[in-house]
Amino acid sequence: MKSEDAEALPTPLKQRVLTAEGAEWGDLKPELRQLCALVDEGQAHPVLYVSGQHRTDHFILAFMDRLDRAGVAYEVRSSTMSEIKALYQLDDSPKGTGGSDTTHRQREMVELMGLAHERQASDIHLVVGHDITSIRFRVHGQMAEFGQIPSANGIELCSALYNSMCDVADEHFQPEIKQDARVSRRFVEQLGLFGARVATRPMVNGLLMVLRLLYDDQGKQSLEELGFHDQQIQLLKRLRSLPYGVNLITGPTGSGKSKTLQITLNLLARETRGTKHILTVEDPPEYPLLANQSPLGADESWDDAISNSMRLDPDILMYGEVRDLASAQAAFRGGMTGHQVWSTLHTNNAVAGLQRLIDMGVDPSLVTDPALMTAVINQSLLPVLCPQCKVPAREQVSALPDDLVKRLRDLSLLNTACLVGPGCPHCRQLGVVTRTLVAEILLPTHRFMQIFRKDGAGAARNYWVQELGGITKIAHTGLKVRRGEIDPRMAEPVVGPLDFDLYVLEDRHAG
Repeated sequence: MKSEDAEALPTPLKQRVLTAEGAEWGDLKPELRQLCALVDEGQAHPVLYVSGQHRTDHFILAFMDRLDRAGVAYEVRSSTMSEIKALYQLDDSPKGTGGSDTTHRQREMVELMGLAHERQASDIHLVVGHDITSIRFRVHGQMAEFGQIPSANGIELCSALYNSMCDVADEHFQPEIKQDARVSRRFVEQLGLFGARVATRPMVNGLLMVLRLLYDDQGKQSLEELGFHDQQIQLLKRLRSLPYGVNLITGPTGSGKSKTLQITLNLLARETRGTKHILTVEDPPEYPLLANQSPLGADESWDDAISNSMRLDPDILMYGEVRDLASAQAAFRGGMTGHQVWSTLHTNNAVAGLQRLIDMGVDPSLVTDPALMTAVINQSLLPVLCPQCKVPAREQVSALPDDLVKRLRDLSLLNTACLVGPGCPHCRQLGVVTRTLVAEILLPTHRFMQIFRKDGAGAARNYWVQELGGITKIAHTGLKVRRGEIDPRMAEPVVGPLDFDLYVLEDRHAG
């Protein structure tokens, strides 16, 4: 690894936990092993990993005193309890996984996932080339190089992950074909993750492996914290009160759809006080829910799973994704039989969700029934600027493209908009600290559906904004740019030009 962070990874084939059972200092009580681990990493002195929250614990200090009296020179490093647990669990070679070499690669992978987790990365990319494997993290939506290793090591790392750390996988790792898998619970729980998905694909010069890290994010547990507008939160509250209907959360991959579903279903569970049976079908479950969660079976189609779910006496159904005509028809069947149905779909905006369903082959009379098709929500995630180092856009006009400056001026945003700063300790030198949601929520009316059927999506979208007061995703983004929360240069590649609504919506004051 070439970066500073990369140097924190232990030297793979020399690591040994000296406080493990049977080792030199293996007489520690089990509860103390949860707080510390003395590790020989092949350097001059071993490293004592100590839980950062327990540095002054009496038993930790007593163990350090024992080491001092025995003349053991060691380095102390602050760690987490989950990382310390991982060190012990990987110290013994798992049976049937290929021996010590595999175990060392497992340690490296757990360490790599832990470092990604610390940075709140959503994805780890391993790009294996002829000679060099590049490791990249996606943090707050932005890709950044983490480090590089020789490709011989990179292939071993990918192979160890797939062959010995995954379930729901093919029989063995094959770099020459695309493969999908899921990291087993034993490993993800060590890192405080809810799950991790693996996908691979052969490339012209090697292999691409991507790990999607699935967090049980306790930091954001409300619609407000996700970034929804107050008016949108009221619309979502209305949807939760409806007895039946199909509600779709749409957006591109990585737009936070599953997180919105999690919070929505948990609100439903709390508001109904356990009087409603909430049942899910997911592939795979991505967040813990206050619901009966079920994974899609290995040989089960979405259509079969949805049909089965309706025989299990549910009140509220959540399907991880509408993927094809069969799953879409089954979802509508759930709505028609008196269930509240929630699912996801990939579209660019809310109205396009209706078009996508019809394009799939769903009967237009079902899609355009506002009592059945009760809502389409569309969302994207945008990086939030670091409040400590962001800079006012008006001070950087000369560095901005002329067309962007014109848009900001025309929309009266230039005086309050901010740009990403140089980075500081508060934001780990990234210039951004988290991501926020921008969204549009369509609750179609009878008149809206009439216009959609007769005049098309553009006319219906115009009616939604001009007559129903709909907030477009562009408008929601503009509000956050105005407050200095989002760099417009980061927003526009995701949601489009900030003046886009002026081109696609009718000016009600014209003429």
